[in-house]
Amino acid sequence: MDDLLPHFLVEGRELVEQAHADLARLEAAPAKGEGVDRPALDSLFRAVHTLKGSVALFAMAPAEALLHAAETRLDRARRDGSAPDVAALLAVVDQVDRWIDAMEADGALPAAAGEDAQRLIARLAGEAAPAAPASDAIPEWATVLRDRSERAAEVRTAFRYTPDAECFFRGEDPLAVVGTVPGLLHLDMVTEQPWPELSAMEPFRCYVRFEGTSAASAEEVRAAFRLMPDQIEVAALPGPADGTRAPDTPQTSAPGTLRVDAVRLDGLVERSADLSVASRALDPLVARAAALDPALADALKVAQAGIERAAADLQQAIASVRLVSLEPVLRRLPRLARDAATGLGKAVRFELSGERAEVDKQVADGLFEPLLHLVRNAIDHGIEPPQARRAAGKAEAGLLRLAIGTEGDRLRITLTDDGAGMDAAAIRRAAVARELIGEAEAAALDEEAAIGLVFLPGFSTAAAVTDLSGRGVGMDAVRTAIERLRGTIAIDSRTGQGTRVSVLLPVNAIATRLLVVTAGEQRLGVRLDQVSEIVRLDSAAIQPIGRGQACVLRDRTVPVLDLGQRLGLAPATGDHARLLVTDGSAGGRVALRVDGFGERIDGFVREKSGILARLPAVSGTTTLSDGEVLLVLDLPELLA
Repeated sequence: MDDLLPHFLVEGRELVEQAHADLARLEAAPAKGEGVDRPALDSLFRAVHTLKGSVALFAMAPAEALLHAAETRLDRARRDGSAPDVAALLAVVDQVDRWIDAMEADGALPAAAGEDAQRLIARLAGEAAPAAPASDAIPEWATVLRDRSERAAEVRTAFRYTPDAECFFRGEDPLAVVGTVPGLLHLDMVTEQPWPELSAMEPFRCYVRFEGTSAASAEEVRAAFRLMPDQIEVAALPGPADGTRAPDTPQTSAPGTLRVDAVRLDGLVERSADLSVASRALDPLVARAAALDPALADALKVAQAGIERAAADLQQAIASVRLVSLEPVLRRLPRLARDAATGLGKAVRFELSGERAEVDKQVADGLFEPLLHLVRNAIDHGIEPPQARRAAGKAEAGLLRLAIGTEGDRLRITLTDDGAGMDAAAIRRAAVARELIGEAEAAALDEEAAIGLVFLPGFSTAAAVTDLSGRGVGMDAVRTAIERLRGTIAIDSRTGQGTRVSVLLPVNAIATRLLVVTAGEQRLGVRLDQVSEIVRLDSAAIQPIGRGQACVLRDRTVPVLDLGQRLGLAPATGDHARLLVTDGSAGGRVALRVDGFGERIDGFVREKSGILARLPAVSGTTTLSDGEVLLVLDLPELLA
């Protein structure tokens, strides 16, 4: 059964997410003056029913019993039109979500799962709901099917499969599904009701039911129908002592779907990058050919253009294959937000939109932890306790909204809350108290730059250590994680009104836009998304201030650092200064002086390894057209 677990984790979480969406609709209906949202109730029933069938494939008896109780309560609400207990059902779905996490982490439910299930079963409708049937009695229909089989002595399992009447419209083939049943011994195709008149028959409607027997176990037979658990009945039958069984039928993948190991895709990315480098290597050859034979040079240019187009198309194709939905990454955030709020005695309404946006798998894989930290931080430090919100004239439940959208080739993630906001003065005091910045330096910061101090390593305003804060690992870790994904993060906050955190990330993570610069006669690469401005000015415009240097840009004084000196190389010289303007560790602007600017390239940046692994301020390497390995700098780390 282990090979089914990855599929269950994906499908189970999708069903949990659907249940959460349906519960949100059921909860919102009374507030709008409406009755029970019947479509949401029906959708929730189907999600719970299907989820119950899925957990039955694994050692998750408490989950099956709990979902059976929830299904019974929902069925009652569907029949008598009563409003279900949304809070109790939400607790049920959240508990199942935790158990799915436990199955992924440990392969089994926690020891207290049975007690948790019984507690929630009792909470449903205020009384213990009937758990899943535990009777060992063999259904009569299963006995009939066994006796009907010509090889009755080998029968271990009987099944009845009733395909959905509209299955053909979804591209399903019931007969092909039955064909995957391992150890199939006998199969009958029967009708549930009399055939309609020929004139009334819908040719694309399924009117039949499949009944059969198998020499395989009940779990193996049920696994063949794992995508339609609500359409199958399976009964285990006592078989011969030696457990004779037919060989299993090999599993086949869904039509049109091919699962590819991410490592192989990464290999394709590297090969496509090598192709781009090889194409750029033709530039000097074309130049040499032009001096000898212009016609040959023109032919080489045409060939090079064709290679460049093919390389670009290949990279675009690979990038599209690597795109995945953010939905699986984000589906646990609403439940975790509720858990955090409950632990702090706060009420929070969490809204999520745009979660179906697609992004490179590398970005999606690294996004959950920083987003979870941002959500918990907003609940812990932003959303006020209910009594404080009432005193401020706000609703008792704080609003936390996570919105996701695309802007060209960038993904924008915005987390807003209507909490207390950030107090710039308190942030300055906390940074000075922790000796992260000098008192005079802190006083000179404007409000925006003061709020940026929260990104300093070790910064915290928490007075006590809790499960969520106070350990000195905070927004700096979030910023580091976002920058590792080639993204940026910014905060906008208003005291008493709330906070907005904006994150910009690349949709595709294959090629990185780089600028080649020269510092101390060394060619280096800098990521253009870490550079806000490129400036050329007279060297006389750089003036000494205290122990350093600065210049005036856009009516603001900006400190100037020499990139060569920063790296232990020769300092920049000349009458004209070339500056890269970027953000410093405290959120202010910093200008880096370099000797010269080179070409702009789209390069595949390989992570640093080996001897470079311990080298600070270097994010990786790429290869230039002449074969030189280019070190790519990490400017935020360099300025930290």
